[in-house]
Amino acid sequence: MSSPALPPATATHDYSAPMRLWHWVNAALVSGQLLTILFQKVIVNAKGAVPEFQQAFSKGGGSLTEQQGRAMAHVISERIWHWHIWIGLTLAAFWLFWTVMQALDPAGRRFGARLMAAARRFKLAAPAEHADARHALFAKLTYAAFYLFITTMVVTGLALTWADDVPWLHRLEHTVSEIHNVTMYLIIGYIVLHIAGVVWSEITEDQGLVSRMISGTVDPRTPRDY
Repeated sequence: MSSPALPPATATHDYSAPMRLWHWVNAALVSGQLLTILFQKVIVNAKGAVPEFQQAFSKGGGSLTEQQGRAMAHVISERIWHWHIWIGLTLAAFWLFWTVMQALDPAGRRFGARLMAAARRFKLAAPAEHADARHALFAKLTYAAFYLFITTMVVTGLALTWADDVPWLHRLEHTVSEIHNVTMYLIIGYIVLHIAGVVWSEITEDQGLVSRMISGTVDPRTPRDY
């Protein structure tokens, strides 16, 4: 009589519904934010579009002054920034929801506790398990970095949204804007590294990673990452 199959020594992590929700909603919102920046700075480029407006009007037999062209460009720019602001406010609301949910979770399931557990496992791991423990700790540290980036992006974005209405925020607007812009590049860098890491995992030791992040667990014996 054959014995039942045992789970692997190093079980692959599956992902709970809250974790999958957090991952994909953040991916959609951050992508939306980056797309508005792409349209604003590269595709539309409202400031550089004035000559194109003038050329289009001249083809139709009309004329457009530079001041009128700038006014049209300003309308386009404002519309894109409105989208950016509303997506940002949605991101801030979801960030607040997730932060509250983390605070209400049992202590052992909070991210801070799991990060410390990964650090302890790495410190105490036997030589044979050291590589797996290092990988688990690195993964948790990258999540922590991403959450720090998102927190910084949300806080600075909210500050910029109301900078014109709050005097002390207005005085800090330039500094806050610089922090916001630098954080955007950090998030872009994180996304590139994250996608590269996922592809590497899929073709090496962790096949099915993307599937598990979409559909969740299929084997109740594997541990879950909340």
